Formats: sequence, C-alpha cells, structure tokens
Amino acid sequence: MTKGEFAAHMNVGPSAVSNWNKKGLILLAPDPERPGKQLVDAERSALLIRASVDTTRGRPRKADQAAAEQSPSSSGEGGGASPERPPQRLNALEQIRLDEARERITRRQIENGQLLGQLVSLPEYERRAGEMGRVVRERTHGVVRKLAERIAAETDPRTIIALLGGELDSMFDKVAGELEAEAQVERAVDVVLAAVVPDEEEADLELEG
Repeated sequence: MTKGEFAAHMNVGPSAVSNWNKKGLILLAPDPERPGKQLVDAERSALLIRASVDTTRGRPRKADQAAAEQSPSSSGEGGGASPERPPQRLNALEQIRLDEARERITRRQIENGQLLGQLVSLPEYERRAGEMGRVVRERTHGVVRKLAERIAAETDPRTIIALLGGELDSMFDKVAGELEAEAQVERAVDVVLAAVVPDEEEADLELEG
C-alpha cells in the first residue's frame, strides 16, 4: 500500500509515517504499476513498528523502559499514576519475520551509506589507501632529493635530524590539509543528497493524502 494508505491503516498521520521511515522502520518495495515509485510492505513494517515503538505514546520502547526504571518501584507511590504498559510479546513466527525485517533494514542502510559515500567497499578502501601511500612515498622522496646536498654538507647529526624533521612535518601537514579539503567536499555533496530523500518522501505523502 502507499504511505498515505499505511498511515490510515496504522491510524496515524502522514508525519508519523515519515518519522518511522527516517528511523528505518518502514520497509518499501518497488511499485509494479508505477516505475520508480515504492509501496509500503504493510505487514512487515507494522510488525517492526510494534516491536520498536509504542504507537499509543509515540516513544521507543527502550525509552519507556528507562523511564520505568527511574520511576518509584512501589505501587503505593505516585498515587494516581497509570499502571505500566507491559511490553508486547511476539510469537515465534512474528519474531522470525521481525529478524528478517531488521536484516533487510541493515542491508538497506549499508546500501544507502555506500550511495552517499559514507561507506566504501573493501576494494575501494584498498585503492584509496594505496593511492595515499603512493602520494606520501613520492613526496617523501621529493623532500630527500631537495635536501640531499645540504644533508651531505652537514656534519652534525642533530642538524640533519632537525632539517629532515621540519621538512617532513611540513609535507605531512600539506597532505593532511589536502585530504581534509577533499573530505569536506564529499561531506557537502552527502548533505545535498541526503536532503533530497526526505523532500521526495514528504511530496509523496502529500500526493497520497
């Protein structure tokens, strides 16, 4: 079903569905009738939401448990306080489906991380590490060539160490600055890409509503 239909099915507003989706609690599947669009897997999404969120209060169950631990343990304290709501139990089949849903969410988060550049594959990591090592090696050789004559003319080892140390530190600082500048550009692109997804989700909910 669509996100709007799922909101009606769960008896909540479209914003609640949008929030659940941002938290990774909505499982989506391609819409065969609308290429490029997705539909909500209502059964698995509802199961995952019930196991993760108290829909009557809109808070994660872990938060409820933490609040319960901090509240007075005696039933006589807090007079008019409402009784604690027991956690919802899942049968074996629901637990299996919940595990499958969480596994799908983990896979989707990894795929999204790769898409946004937050995660890279092992071959890509090895390529980047190899490229960085090559750059450092070449520039280190350049420092040695630049100072070769001065080093040869020096007789004091302490002067040689100070000379090489200063040049190498400067070289490493420059490499680190270049890497940080490149990372800032990648983060800026990630922010732009990440902002596109919620906008599209809100637009879909408005159309479905």
